[in-house]
Amino acid sequence: MKKHLKDAASWTLKSSSSSQEAVNNEQAINNEQAVNNEQADSPNANEIFPKDTPASTTAIVPSKFISRDDFFTTWLSWKDEFLTYMKDIDKEEANRNMWGIMLLNRMGPVGQEICRTFSFHDKNAQDDIKVLIKKFDIYCMYRDKKKVNEDIDKYVNDLKLTATAHNYSDPASIVREKIIEDISTQRFTGKAALFIERKGTNFIPFLQSLDLNNIILFWKQCEDLMAQKCNEYNEEMPKQNAAHVTSIVIDCSRCGKQHNRNRCLAWGVQCSKCKQFNHLTECCKVKYVDNCTKCGTSHIQSRCPAFGEVCTKCGKSNHLSWKCQIPFINNCWRCGQDHVASACPAQGQICRRCNKPNHLEEQCASKLDDNTQQQ
Repeated sequence: MKKHLKDAASWTLKSSSSSQEAVNNEQAINNEQAVNNEQADSPNANEIFPKDTPASTTAIVPSKFISRDDFFTTWLSWKDEFLTYMKDIDKEEANRNMWGIMLLNRMGPVGQEICRTFSFHDKNAQDDIKVLIKKFDIYCMYRDKKKVNEDIDKYVNDLKLTATAHNYSDPASIVREKIIEDISTQRFTGKAALFIERKGTNFIPFLQSLDLNNIILFWKQCEDLMAQKCNEYNEEMPKQNAAHVTSIVIDCSRCGKQHNRNRCLAWGVQCSKCKQFNHLTECCKVKYVDNCTKCGTSHIQSRCPAFGEVCTKCGKSNHLSWKCQIPFINNCWRCGQDHVASACPAQGQICRRCNKPNHLEEQCASKLDDNTQQQ
């Protein structure tokens, strides 16, 4: 009896072991098939580029990133190797539209995981090599966002210093893209939120149409608007009078028309004179100078380019030489030089030849008469 039990137990163990081995083999086969499928789905140079294109290349194929630390350490040099490699295998750049896919493929799982954290406002930009590289540049160099109470000018200056420290070829462009990214992901409140909501899908194109200085100015104005109440009048009125409030028509000084509160057509519009927002150019209250007599350009009264400049003609300040209105004398008969009428070097000088004032001996009329008689 014991022998039968022992044999049965032995058979059960063998059967169980065989079953487990079969399961393991099946899982191994499934895993291998999954890996093969994933590798088959991943694009490579042979699949992307035509077979009749020469496959030989002398460029170094960059290796995949093994960790995020590896990415932060080597990305800037890694991308140069990648671009060199791509230019070598696609010299005519006939398949440049596929470079973005190749980039993610060569970066491996680490790069693809980082890419999933990016936000793309244009779906067509997800595979754009320029857009991807710039986003990876920003991710590599700038890991933090602006703190709540951090000064914008200080923050922007730190961004510029970081780009310079990384020897970035165009610091202004990467700083501009970083600020656009920060603004687009910042949670604005109050009047700033109202303005951004009204821009809708045109908000990002609006930011991209501005240069770096105007983006910074716009950001500062949004921060200022956040401190203001969204609709002070409505907050003071009871909720039951909300319909009455919105029906009030005002004479707007920003657009010059009559309209309901918070329905101004000038909201979000940039004035072409003062470059400020939320009023039309014809309603601008800033004093503006057309064809300035000091610099020759048109500008806000307090922003003349000639302010502090020294005229090379008369030596006086706050106007440019080509707009100098002081009379100028060429080949002065008193001193023989070119100068402003009020700055003759002979003024107050006594001629040693005729003892008369306000001319030099070389320009003395009696000397000139003598020379004429001798001739």
